[in-house]
Amino acid sequence: MKNDLMLYRFLSGSALKVIAVVSMTIDHVAYYILNQQLGMGDTWLYETMRCIGRFAFPIFAFLIIEGYHHTRYVGRYMAALLLTAIVAEIPWQLLGNEGSHNVVFTLFLGLVVVFLIDHIHDALWLMLMETALFSVISTMLNTDYTWHGICLMVVFYLFRKHRGLTLLFGFPLLMEYGILGSAIGLAIPLMYSGRRGFVKGQWMKYLFYIYYPLHLSVIYLCSL
Repeated sequence: MKNDLMLYRFLSGSALKVIAVVSMTIDHVAYYILNQQLGMGDTWLYETMRCIGRFAFPIFAFLIIEGYHHTRYVGRYMAALLLTAIVAEIPWQLLGNEGSHNVVFTLFLGLVVVFLIDHIHDALWLMLMETALFSVISTMLNTDYTWHGICLMVVFYLFRKHRGLTLLFGFPLLMEYGILGSAIGLAIPLMYSGRRGFVKGQWMKYLFYIYYPLHLSVIYLCSL
C-alpha cells in the first residue's frame, strides 16, 4: 500500500512552487495582456490560459499550510506574507484592480485563521466563529478569492492527513472559478511527496515572495 502511494506522490514542495508560479504567471498574462490590452478575451487561447491559471491558488494555499506545519517561526512566516501583500498592492492597484486586494492578503488571513484554530482546537464553535469572522473580513476587503480562499485553507488544515477529502470539500468552494482548472489545481497537491526538493536556503525561499510583486510590476510595465 505504501509503495502504491509513492507512485503518485512524486512532486516535491519545490516542484509544487514552480507549478503554482508558472500557472499564476500564465493566468495574469492572459487576463492583463491578452484580455485587457489585446482584446482577446473571447479566444480559445485566453480560455485555456485562464484554465491553467486556476491551478495556482489551491497549490499556494496548500503550500502555506504545509509551511505553517514545518516552520519554527510562525510570526516571521506571517510577517513575510503580510509584507509581500503590502508591497504587491502597488502594482495590483496600478493594474486597475481598484476596490479589491491581492491574493496574498487572502493567504495571510487564512494563515491567521489556521493559527487561531491550532491554538483553540478543542472548541468547535470557536473554530467556526474564527473561520466565519475572517471569511467576512476577506469578503468585505474584497481580497482575491474572498471567503472561498479562507475556507479552502481551513479545509487543507483540517484534512492535512486525509488529502482525498481536501478534493471533496475543496472543490465546491472553487467551482465558480472554473470547474476543470480548480479540480486539477486541487488534485496536484495530492501528489506531494513530503520532500522539500531543490528550493533550499533563505535566498531561494524569499525569491518566491519577491516574484509575486515583481511579476505584477513587469506586467504593468508591459501594458503601458
